[in-house]
Amino acid sequence: MYRLLLLVTLLSTSLSAQNKLEGWVTDPHGEALAGVNIYLKGSFIGTTSDADGYFKLADLKPEGILVFSMMGFESVELALQNLDFAQKQKIQLKEAFNKLAAVTVNAGSIEVSDKKQSVVLRPLDIVTTSGALGNIIGALNTLPGTANNANDGRLFVRGGAADETAIFIDGLRLGNAYGSSLNGIPTRGRFSAQIFKGSFFSTGAYSAEYGQALSSVLSMNSLDFPLRRQTDLGISTVGGSLSHTEVWDRQSITASLNYTNLSPYMALVPQNLEFTKAPQGISSEILFRQKTGKHGMFKAFYSFQNSDLGILRSQPDSNALQATKLKNNFHHLNLNYRQNIGKKHLLDGGLSFTGNLDDIQLDSLAIQQKGQLVHAKIRYQYFPAARISIKSGLEFFDQLYREKIQIGARQQDDLLGAAFAECDYHFSSDFLIKVGLRSSINQSSSYLMPRASVAYRLNLKSQFSLAYGDYVQEQASNIRIQDVDLRAAKAQHLVLNYMYSTPKLTFRLEAFQKNYHELLRSNAGYNTNGKGYARGFDLFLRDRSSIRNLDYWISYSFVDSKRHWQAFEGQVQPRFAPRHNASIVAKYWLGGLQSQVGSSFSINDGYTYDNPNLAGEMESRTKAFHSLNLSWSYLPRPNLIIHFEVTNLLGRENIFNYQYSSNPGNDGQYSSMAIPQSATRFIFLGIFYTLSTDKNANQLNNL
Repeated sequence: MYRLLLLVTLLSTSLSAQNKLEGWVTDPHGEALAGVNIYLKGSFIGTTSDADGYFKLADLKPEGILVFSMMGFESVELALQNLDFAQKQKIQLKEAFNKLAAVTVNAGSIEVSDKKQSVVLRPLDIVTTSGALGNIIGALNTLPGTANNANDGRLFVRGGAADETAIFIDGLRLGNAYGSSLNGIPTRGRFSAQIFKGSFFSTGAYSAEYGQALSSVLSMNSLDFPLRRQTDLGISTVGGSLSHTEVWDRQSITASLNYTNLSPYMALVPQNLEFTKAPQGISSEILFRQKTGKHGMFKAFYSFQNSDLGILRSQPDSNALQATKLKNNFHHLNLNYRQNIGKKHLLDGGLSFTGNLDDIQLDSLAIQQKGQLVHAKIRYQYFPAARISIKSGLEFFDQLYREKIQIGARQQDDLLGAAFAECDYHFSSDFLIKVGLRSSINQSSSYLMPRASVAYRLNLKSQFSLAYGDYVQEQASNIRIQDVDLRAAKAQHLVLNYMYSTPKLTFRLEAFQKNYHELLRSNAGYNTNGKGYARGFDLFLRDRSSIRNLDYWISYSFVDSKRHWQAFEGQVQPRFAPRHNASIVAKYWLGGLQSQVGSSFSINDGYTYDNPNLAGEMESRTKAFHSLNLSWSYLPRPNLIIHFEVTNLLGRENIFNYQYSSNPGNDGQYSSMAIPQSATRFIFLGIFYTLSTDKNANQLNNL
């Protein structure tokens, strides 16, 4: 009897032990996970892990599926019949991947968007930045990595020339992206910021999707579908504008007309240049959208611009004035289509055409320059899993340049094909690797350009990014027309970025190295034996919370740039690349006055220039550039804005260069003439009014 009782006891103890399952649950780093739900699938049997990640389940049969689940982690399912109940289990849960919350590469990129917390600027910042005068390029020139060349108006990025930045609309290249102008008269971007929903501005090491830009890419995306039918009217000290939007169920169209004439303004405000014809012009834009299928969209965008101006310019070695006139005619057509194919495929592409004609009269010499650019592109994106995305595409460019002078005419037609592929892989929500390859081929050469980047997030607020890329850019058309066999210029980018971001505070620190090869030399004919470099770092701080109603940002860039190019015998610092650039931008909302006051201050350490009276090359530097700008936007009614703005409020006499005589005087010295701003200040007053039956449509959208 005793032996029977002992046997029953041992058997029951053994069965009890076999029906008990225990162990620990951890994350991939071995840290205990508390509160993990552990249950038998299809039953009410279950438990949760304690603070040490420990769990225990009794009275389990060796059959069925045991589930381990916790928010933020991927669930684990285990077949009980495959488990050894006698051993303590060690269960590891992997972090669940959320693409919307996953880390992204910030190295070399600045996003203008309303979509994410990590963006540096939002679309409304473009139109409300003091000193930018509603110009996209003007607002971007307050960001790190850019150099303010106020007498030029284009983008100069990290020691690069203006033509080293490519501008795209809906993924398609925009030719002649800036309004035609004369030396010393700043230009503007072609289009209003209000037709774009967001922008991607890369200051280096950009994606394999883009090419033909040694320094930078600005990619702007037009508005998809407007919210309402409305009409916008504007009148200002420089002209007027009219815009109307019609919206139907699946179509919409926006048309605008703009007229500019600075003659009345220049009659009241003194200018530093003598204008024979004040700048004037007319432009029109039409944007049509058509929804296709459930998630598709077709867009057609057309722009026409016509401008005219003339000046008399002094010469350092002559009492005579040089008369220069410029007439410009510009057309741009952009057709774009995108369509989701199921849940894992996206196909988009388009075709763009840019035509630009400049008629220049230099005293009695007539010059005509005509440029055309056709860009066709198709892009395919595949999302095989949440952690992986693959992007590939094909492109074709046809760039025609024709120039005509009194003694004859010549033209150059360049064809270029390109292909790209890029893959993003998230090892986790905090760790991303992106690799890409771009290839291009023209009539005489082919190139392979690898790109790679990695991002690691330390926590929800801060991350590091590292990016590298090889880039090529064909020589300018007006150079290739003289020597078609010139090889493309090359650059290598390396960018390291740290970013701290909350909804109200952004801090960025970025270091970069850029090496140039095969730059254009013109000392004895043309060749591509030039080289150079640009290195430095950027700082950016934006704060929207420390002081109520105040939004401000501070940017600083240090650039050490040298080039052995053009006709220079040695390496020189380019005139357009000051070593120190800084900007402060502030906006303050005065609720009691229904007003927003804005101010910006830009400074750099001056521009290098070549003084033939001194030994060396580019050995001299102008005095530092300063500009304090002020703006005031007043809303007497929600649909009415009165906007006042003045640039260079303090009237500083900024000098950008010196022009020297062709021959020395009797004293052996070359006479010089300073190149100042075209006007000491620019004063703007505008009134903008919105008409709509929808009461949500108002000018508050523009503040």
